[in-house]
Amino acid sequence: MIKSNIFNFYSDDMVVSKDHINLHYLKLTYQRISLKDLEKKHKKWAEDSSLT
Repeated sequence: MIKSNIFNFYSDDMVVSKDHINLHYLKLTYQRISLKDLEKKHKKWAEDSSLT
C-alpha cells in the first residue's frame, strides 16, 4: 500500500487545461533559448575582454 501511494502523485481533483500546459511549455522553451544566448554572449565577452 505504501509503495502504490508513492507513485500516485496525480490528483483526481485538479484539472489543467491543454492551453495552460502549452503556454507554460512555450515560456519554458523561450527561457531555455534565452539562457543559451546569454551563455554565448558571456563567453564572447570573456574572450573580448581577454584580448584587450
